[in-house]
Amino acid sequence: MRCAALLVMLLVVPAATARADALACRTDGPYRICEGKLATYDGTLLDATLTTRADAPPDPPLVVFLHGLLADKGEYLSATREGDDSYKTAHWNNRWFAAKGWAVLNYSARGHGNSGGEINLASKDIEVRDARYLTGLVADQVGASRVAVLGSSYGGGQAWLLLTTPPYDEWRTPRGRTVRLVGVVPQYTWTDLVQSLVPNGRQSSEGVVDPRTANTPLGVPKITLIDGFLATAGAKLPREAYGWLARTTAGEPYEGDPSVDEAKRALSADRSAYFQDEYFARLRAGTLRAVPVLAAQGVTDPIFSALELVRMARRLHAARRAYPIGMWFGDFEHLTSSAKIPELRAFHNMGTRFLERVFKGRRPTLSVRMAVTSCDPKVFGPVLKARSWDALHPVTISIPLAGEQPTVSPLSDPRGLESDPVVLSTRRGRGCITTTRGPTPGVATWTVPVPRPFTLAGMPRLRFRYSSPATDITFTPRLWDQAPDGTQTLVTRGAWRTVGPGSSVDTELFGAAWHFGAGHRVLLEIPQADATYFRPDNLASSALVDDVRLDLPAGRGGG
Repeated sequence: MRCAALLVMLLVVPAATARADALACRTDGPYRICEGKLATYDGTLLDATLTTRADAPPDPPLVVFLHGLLADKGEYLSATREGDDSYKTAHWNNRWFAAKGWAVLNYSARGHGNSGGEINLASKDIEVRDARYLTGLVADQVGASRVAVLGSSYGGGQAWLLLTTPPYDEWRTPRGRTVRLVGVVPQYTWTDLVQSLVPNGRQSSEGVVDPRTANTPLGVPKITLIDGFLATAGAKLPREAYGWLARTTAGEPYEGDPSVDEAKRALSADRSAYFQDEYFARLRAGTLRAVPVLAAQGVTDPIFSALELVRMARRLHAARRAYPIGMWFGDFEHLTSSAKIPELRAFHNMGTRFLERVFKGRRPTLSVRMAVTSCDPKVFGPVLKARSWDALHPVTISIPLAGEQPTVSPLSDPRGLESDPVVLSTRRGRGCITTTRGPTPGVATWTVPVPRPFTLAGMPRLRFRYSSPATDITFTPRLWDQAPDGTQTLVTRGAWRTVGPGSSVDTELFGAAWHFGAGHRVLLEIPQADATYFRPDNLASSALVDDVRLDLPAGRGGG
């Protein structure tokens, strides 16, 4: 009777005044699961599930899950406590945390699942405000005062923004109570959405990136990724958001176009944590509490590279030297990344220990870890461990590559099509990208023996000189490991663009955790176009590339 009464209440309460206690509840073993739709700050109804232990204590810790793009609240709901049927829910789901006596909120973001509204691409003024408001509603219902936010991909970008936008670490619930953010766990996500979608190769992992120039010039669009998103989600986007993405895919020239400037501003200042300057200023001034962060980023992720996390950690530490942030880099999550259950379970176990400590007000034990990629789907690890990002790779292996070679764009390069992670993920699913095809004429290519076995653990730095009459030119390097049998495995790639006269390139590739074995060869390609994944420059050009140097950050002892 009580569940039926609550359901009736949910249906008759006006949207603007719907409360968390209007959810319809049922008992499922040791759990109490409440489901229904809640009105967020503007009356939009969002589909939600609240899970608690049937005998939940007063003032329980509150865990809030934020799901990925085009997913829904079910992404982190599980029928079992262990959740071992998915790499996402393995030791990381509503029942896993509710069993500890914690309250757990899963909800579908606006425009997703059974929730109303449009997808606003993780706007800090809309989706992030939703997260705060619904957290407050549920905190009022269960009596929570401590909250941790866990977000992956689309939800991870929101988790970072929840940390870095007002009211920051504390806010008022609809009933006037105070909730305190005690921990954030963002996974495989962005801190600079422009760089994730249209990288320019100008940001370095070795220092603090200047947010004022981070995305100047605009880079090279990941065209199959953006076009695929527009095709699947475009109808749920506001007109202006659709226009921002569509303009980037139209290509060069970008400079001097007000619509491009507006797109960059909207995707950075409004939707990317790295550009929340007031947060970093207040953190530096000591007027904000440093909320502990444990973040996971994929070194094989074709969408959100390891730089998204390293960049953010650099700026956090520049503002507060001892900022508490732990990092895990591994073989997950989007498109062709492997996403192995044992690895994500290991990270989730670490995350559970992290939450147990922050909910008790204790400083968490934090480190930096990196799982070395294996193409064998049954192999996880080894895992490198260090006190900091820099300590993961104390050795640099420098490889000079002699000889002048020509490049040209446009160019028909079958190796580009065969290494497009969007295309490959739809054709054959996850896993390493390999080929036995030989080099393409018009792509500058070098191959050298591995000097000694070593483990690449970070972002390779690539420097070279070029000569070209072009004043708008792109280079899209690819790094491969060539085995003795001739099979080449893509280790990492990158993208760099310049406008105006130029003659040199100093850039980083996206990064990897990869072991180069004895008898293998390092193969470097420098094409001007890496189609179909990256959009070829609208402006035809050619160049002569020379004086190439590749610096590979390696684990201690080179291994």
